[in-house]
Amino acid sequence: MILHTLIYRFDDKVTGDEQRQFFAELGELVLNSEYIEGFGYEPHHWLPVDAGSRGMTGTAIAQYAARDADSLRAFSELPHVHEFLTQWRSRISYEAAYANHRPITLAGRRILRHTEHTVTVDAPVEVVWDVLVDVEGYARIFPPTQEAKIIEGSDTHQIVRLVVDVNGQVQSWVSRRDIDHERHVIAYRQLELAPLIGHMGGEWRAYPLTATRTQLVLTHDFKPKDPVDGKVAGKFTYEEADELLCGGVERNSVDDLGAVKSEAERRVHEASAT
Repeated sequence: MILHTLIYRFDDKVTGDEQRQFFAELGELVLNSEYIEGFGYEPHHWLPVDAGSRGMTGTAIAQYAARDADSLRAFSELPHVHEFLTQWRSRISYEAAYANHRPITLAGRRILRHTEHTVTVDAPVEVVWDVLVDVEGYARIFPPTQEAKIIEGSDTHQIVRLVVDVNGQVQSWVSRRDIDHERHVIAYRQLELAPLIGHMGGEWRAYPLTATRTQLVLTHDFKPKDPVDGKVAGKFTYEEADELLCGGVERNSVDDLGAVKSEAERRVHEASAT
């Protein structure tokens, strides 16, 4: 896999709405291509030192993935890709730096892994959002989830006990979900950890591409527990536990995104049939 990583620096006159529209349209362009397998973007998280730093400090970062370098090259040479960029450069002012690279594995201290998975849903963002917020419905639509029960909740948060099949083993944990209805973002983190996990958190994000299409993104930040006497959960080396977690996150992310997509599109189909 080859990643195309872009660092954008927007002019101060470019509004937040213009930036979000730019990335929404870029995401639709990228994900509609046969050459690209995934897309995501994030704002730059400013630090105090950034104000005086030399060189270009980005406003936001975007990344998309291709199967190989030939696929990425083919995408970059598409005429409508150049038309898109020319059109946006005539509307707003920005700089962009980029790098093409394979996924990077960091060596050294044990750090959080970050993964990002995405899917395009043929449903309005409001329909997708209704599916995401209904956490107790996850047991009905998510293949790995056997039970989801709200322990505490309000309009802006949920504390939920989940029972999930992970790598063929049934595990239970408690998660907190902070709900941002305006931005269509649910930030989650495990409060009571599963046996192998030292940290698990991430976000569900729903971006409206058009009135009837939504880009759905699921991120994970995670790492195994620190080993005790060389073993995690009394069974695995740290490397083995890390490999198990990576595999479980990969499988469940694909399954969960597919489940939300299917459920949202089913609701749209049923509504149009009535």
